[in-house]
Amino acid sequence: MHATLLPLPASETRSTVDRLKKLRLITAVKTPYLANGKFDLPAYDALVSRQIENGVEGIIVGGTTGEGHLMSWDEHVMLIAHTVNAFGDKLAVIGNTGSNSTREALHATEQGFAVGMHASLQINPYYGKTSKTGILCHFNAVLNEGPAVIYNVPGRTGQDIPDDVIFEISTHSNFLGVKECTGNPRIKNYTSKGVNCWWVGWWGHVGAVKQQQQRRPRGLDLGGDGASVRASVC
Repeated sequence: MHATLLPLPASETRSTVDRLKKLRLITAVKTPYLANGKFDLPAYDALVSRQIENGVEGIIVGGTTGEGHLMSWDEHVMLIAHTVNAFGDKLAVIGNTGSNSTREALHATEQGFAVGMHASLQINPYYGKTSKTGILCHFNAVLNEGPAVIYNVPGRTGQDIPDDVIFEISTHSNFLGVKECTGNPRIKNYTSKGVNCWWVGWWGHVGAVKQQQQRRPRGLDLGGDGASVRASVC
């Protein structure tokens, strides 16, 4: 069985992007782990099934909420592939394949689309505080790979994505919108000018990305608090 939202031929790309833009409720899903640090796939499958039962239209795999920053790229791609194979005909699979390295982001995104993800989640290059020209080059490069949601969370990256950058890349044919974490005024400005927005826990204009808690966050195993994002399970 083929996933209903699997990447289509170039002639139908516009239709795919338009359908993805209409997603209203997306879960940034947690990644359950076993005591040995491996993925607990039965628990993960139960978690994703619960999202589907409650009307979720898409999930972000291996995002910050899912401890993607603690995964190897092999783990990222494996979990994306597993999600596509198990649930890709029921919801959109958005793989977190972004990186502060353009080269790594391109490689991971290529692999993600190769295993069937419907779109990628792309963060701006963090820590290095890239120039505007650098940010534009980075995003245009990853957008060339396929449909993507841009993720702006300056509290974590150390650098805000300026409005003019978003407006410029919004003309790219694979731009889906922004997962925006800076608040309502900016979202209102974007949506008033036709830029698709998803905001964590927000239920207006376009849609929301709902985040989840999990038991055994990997951060605890590595000395972190593992609970920097707190929200109820959908």
